[in-house]
Amino acid sequence: MKFPREARLTRPREFQRVFAQATVSSDRCFRVLARPNDGNTCRLGMAVSRRACRQAVGRARLKRLIRESFRAYRAERFATGGEPPWLDFVVLPSGRAASMCNRTLRASLDRHWPQARAKAERAATAATESRKSD
Repeated sequence: MKFPREARLTRPREFQRVFAQATVSSDRCFRVLARPNDGNTCRLGMAVSRRACRQAVGRARLKRLIRESFRAYRAERFATGGEPPWLDFVVLPSGRAASMCNRTLRASLDRHWPQARAKAERAATAATESRKSD
């Protein structure tokens, strides 16, 4: 199944926007950054470096697992009539992630999506309330 272009962060400035002001969800496997976007869908960006895994095969495996987990999260959001805020996610695997089994990595990612979403919603609510009080 193809990963549609509208579901990806494709430009450097899109990544920079997330890195500049993101909420973070992290554990021993991944660091997931999230920030609300102005679009009408959730989007994914990945930053899988050689530091995370020296071998190209390992980096490809990590990217595949991240995409598969995100597809499932995205499908679930649309199936339940997901509501804004729509988020941009950037996933950064840890150096230990390459040596972990797929089941552990998938479970970690599946916990991160709702956790990052909740943190981003709280941050967006706090920002809106602070603007109202000004």
